[in-house]
Amino acid sequence: NKTMASIPNEELASFANALADEARKIILPYWRRPIESKPEHDQPIAESAVTIADQRAEAAMRKLIEERYPAHGIYGEEYGQVRTDAEYVWVLDPIDGTKSFITGKPLFGTLIACLRNGEPIVGIIDQCVLNERWVGVSGAGTTFNGRPVRTTKGPEDGGCTELKECMMYATTPHMFHPGEESAKFERMCSVVKRPLYGADCYAYGIVAAGVGAPPNGGGG
Repeated sequence: NKTMASIPNEELASFANALADEARKIILPYWRRPIESKPEHDQPIAESAVTIADQRAEAAMRKLIEERYPAHGIYGEEYGQVRTDAEYVWVLDPIDGTKSFITGKPLFGTLIACLRNGEPIVGIIDQCVLNERWVGVSGAGTTFNGRPVRTTKGPEDGGCTELKECMMYATTPHMFHPGEESAKFERMCSVVKRPLYGADCYAYGIVAAGVGAPPNGGGG
């Protein structure tokens, strides 16, 4: 690994918030754009809108990282990776849950993380339409729109201690491959109180805020 002076987690968290702010500005204008039928387009308008928003948001975040921390690595959903052997690496997914975005469901999110030597030290889930943001900082806990939150511990704070009492989130039952993978998922469904679908990365935020049960898998 390339070594550099240690950067306070608070500084990295502040910068991660700035990245999320920048992504919001780019993504929101594409949200629920009217779907038009134009034969010259290769993609339906909704799909091309999310692609453009995805790519432009990542490009903008990458530009800010290169300007502020040029020695840091970047691992992006849209434009790949650079300097991933660096001490600090930023992981970017501008729109996790593209199908939700395309269909006008506000459960997609912008995902941002900063890793130091492979260990996550800052993480963000940002839902720009609902104006909701989760920020986790190693050693400092998690906040939801600036308010400290945590996962539930048990019945005393509305949580559960047994699977039969829990709700379980999954993006869709169809994302599991037939055979062993889908069989394992079916077994999970049979022991929880109820499986719920379609929350994408938003489900992780719900759990982090102390509501709901851990998501099973993902994909968007």
